[in-house]
Amino acid sequence: MIKDMTLELKKASAEQLDEITEVYSRSKKDLDDSGLLQWDDNYPGREYFEEQIGYGDLYCLYSDGGLSGAVTLNTWQSPEWDEIPWEYEGEMVVHALFLDPAKQGRGLGSRFLGKCEEFAAGNGYRSIRLDAYARNEGANSLYEKMGYTYRGSVYFTSKPEGHQEYRCYEKPLN
Repeated sequence: MIKDMTLELKKASAEQLDEITEVYSRSKKDLDDSGLLQWDDNYPGREYFEEQIGYGDLYCLYSDGGLSGAVTLNTWQSPEWDEIPWEYEGEMVVHALFLDPAKQGRGLGSRFLGKCEEFAAGNGYRSIRLDAYARNEGANSLYEKMGYTYRGSVYFTSKPEGHQEYRCYEKPLN
């Protein structure tokens, strides 16, 4: 567990695009090597990160001054989510959260998500929504451990057969 580590969530800039893409590529390779095909060559990726930087929605997590991961924070929701019985309004949505695999397994993921929650609450949002690839047991376990409630599953037909189910979660912010 990393308790003494200094963590900062900062808006990403275009100058960081190479480093963000590099950390993401390591994360994607780690997932792919584990048989978790949650991300493909189209989403997310360098073009996506560049677009999100332009919108001002991409944020980087720094641990002890070094880039450890990134996340998109905004209010956009996938049309597939329309059928989910959400309970709370005033939501911020978490997209494409990733951590450098070299820094995983020491509690950084929960602290990263905690930083996202602090950011959302500090900006007047009342809840957080996100989805997680159904086979990514680590991510699903983390969200449930952190008090997120499972609201239902969606299926992304753009994903490979057998890898289309994503679990939707929601958490109120107090």
